[in-house]
Amino acid sequence: MEFLDSIEREPGAAKVGTWTAKTYRLCYQRLGDNPFQLTFSEAGIDSNRKITNPQSSMSLLSTDGRTYATMRAQLHFDEYHNGNNFSGATFPVDETTRLQCEIQPDGMHVIGSVRGTRDGEPWFRAYWHAVFVHVPG
Repeated sequence: MEFLDSIEREPGAAKVGTWTAKTYRLCYQRLGDNPFQLTFSEAGIDSNRKITNPQSSMSLLSTDGRTYATMRAQLHFDEYHNGNNFSGATFPVDETTRLQCEIQPDGMHVIGSVRGTRDGEPWFRAYWHAVFVHVPG
């Protein structure tokens, strides 16, 4: 997700820098009139000089198999202080994103809410929305 609807720093938290785009890939299939089956999912982060050691996971929380799904993506990475890697000093960042997905004819409409921590302490909340479109293959 490249663009945010909003981002709010948690009270007393460190200043929030520039947002780094995130990526989500979902693969699902539907055979006949059966419910959709999630076959693959992944969350990631765009390559960026201010971030190192990215790790991610994504899980399905609930679905009716037809029109909606709720998922959770978890990202962990180390971010360089001051946005540069000259000193080599980093701090750990964890982002947990809840994805509310509604399947419609033009794609999957998704609302994301993100909770971020820095050094294990609450850091920010962010919100975004997007339409994920089908990509063959």
